[in-house]
Amino acid sequence: MIIWANPLFAQEKTEEEKPLPNMLQFNVAYGFQIPGGDLAARFGTGSDLNVGIQYMTGKIIFGADGGLFFNDNVKEDVLAFMRTEDLAVIGNQREYTNVLLSQRGWYVGALGGVILPVFPNVKRSGIRLTLGVGFMQHKINIRDQAGEITQLMGEYRKGYDRLTNGLAIKQFIGYHYFSKNRLINAFAGFEFMQGFTKNRRSINFDTIMRDDSNRLDLLQGFRIGWTLPFFYDADDKFYY
Repeated sequence: MIIWANPLFAQEKTEEEKPLPNMLQFNVAYGFQIPGGDLAARFGTGSDLNVGIQYMTGKIIFGADGGLFFNDNVKEDVLAFMRTEDLAVIGNQREYTNVLLSQRGWYVGALGGVILPVFPNVKRSGIRLTLGVGFMQHKINIRDQAGEITQLMGEYRKGYDRLTNGLAIKQFIGYHYFSKNRLINAFAGFEFMQGFTKNRRSINFDTIMRDDSNRLDLLQGFRIGWTLPFFYDADDKFYY
């Protein structure tokens, strides 16, 4: 009995310790964001759509991601000087015209991190921790739907949009789940971004001033996403 049990035990141990195949991940995610720092004075809560591609070897992740963030809650009214007492804007035809303000922004960068298994029998899924470094940009999008305001036509519009960009870093902490049948692969968690930015316009037309102050633009919120995995085995083959 002892002679027979030892080989079985050795075989079990070898199978358990067999390394997991490397993985290529394609991620698509949605995020709900709350602004902070200087960004909170300009915009309210918004949304984010993100895509990324990462390579996972063992527990280590590295790759790139990027996304668009947007909302219709603009706190800084760059058209205040144009408005009447009832907050309307008068067009070239001396009639009320509809001008919409919204946020438009994007981020792109590289990231690295790790997935730490929580349960002994689940080696691929676990706590996902990543750190990213990249470039962040945002502005106030101005839509003169009727095209009736001369001050907002063509290049003039740039004098009001507060185009801002700069270096950004971001962190994510959450849980990444990979099902054994490879059909349900998802992650969720909290993301934090810090942008070290500046206004890139030479002058703001509404204030007749140049704004070259250093900004700290913060975003934090909840993100949920889906992963399409492709595995890379020891024979140099990809498979889903």
